Amino acid sequence: MTMTARTILKWIHVAATIWFVACVGYLVAVSLRQAGFRWWLVFSLSGYSTGMLLMLVSLYLFALYRGIGGTRRISTEHPLTSTACYMVFYVSVPLLGPLVALGTADAPGMSVSWVEVAMGTLKVTSFVWVVIDPLVGVVEMLLPASRRHRAERTQQPMTAGDHAPA
Repeated sequence: MTMTARTILKWIHVAATIWFVACVGYLVAVSLRQAGFRWWLVFSLSGYSTGMLLMLVSLYLFALYRGIGGTRRISTEHPLTSTACYMVFYVSVPLLGPLVALGTADAPGMSVSWVEVAMGTLKVTSFVWVVIDPLVGVVEMLLPASRRHRAERTQQPMTAGDHAPA
């Protein structure tokens, strides 16, 4: 993956993460409002959680940037998840949520509410990041070539500049 492609991938991920956080925040605010809380309470609760949310997003983006950099990806052991196409799919999943909401509308041309769009984003992102991606990773680890390469890599003696195997 070229440096330009990595930069574009990082910006797609930043936009997708901002969209995902906005959708989750919107769903929390709507849920609190429907539960009978007044708007001033909803916004004050959201204000306290903003700092924590920014910290979590920053840690997440840091981890992702290190992962996209290729420091822990070995294409022999991860033949699918190390490809550029899979990385683009993985980081842009939150942006696919609105398409799911539009596709599940009652009839073509029917309006879709913001709650449905936000729920589509939350459902699709959670499903791909929590279910699909780990399953793909497990399948990759079970491939004979992946197992053989990992066994060879972990049996080599470490030098001063090497890190512990992942």
